[in-house]
Amino acid sequence: MVNEMIVTAWVALLWLVIGIGLSMLLVKVYDILVFRKFDLQEAIEGKNSAVAIFFSLMLLGIGMVVAATIMSPGTGLLVHDIALTIGWSIGISLVATLLFFVFDILLVPKIKLQEAISNGNIAAGILSGVVYVAVSVVAMAVIIT
Repeated sequence: MVNEMIVTAWVALLWLVIGIGLSMLLVKVYDILVFRKFDLQEAIEGKNSAVAIFFSLMLLGIGMVVAATIMSPGTGLLVHDIALTIGWSIGISLVATLLFFVFDILLVPKIKLQEAISNGNIAAGILSGVVYVAVSVVAMAVIIT
């Protein structure tokens, strides 16, 4: 019984580290590779609230997807479940990023969202971040069912 509790605690800690680490890693990868109009570090140092809001909502959305994969019924094989968590997290964050660019082109064609966020447009930061959260909420429902 005590051994089982210890194993359960270690597995929970492992999932916690994987979940937080994966969420932060994906945000950093997107910061470096995709959203090159602004640098998260520089934006925070420059007190650009729009960038902070956008990346915070992105982190929330990715974290929600990671949480959904952790909560979903597992296969019973820890390594397989970890691989599924990583796969779903990367896949959904890619979909959310694509929707960000589609949203930018189709729904607000007169505004270049990355540029607007970079220039401190808080409304653009909120709107763009909510795209990530909305995609993540739908993805959570798909993953958990």
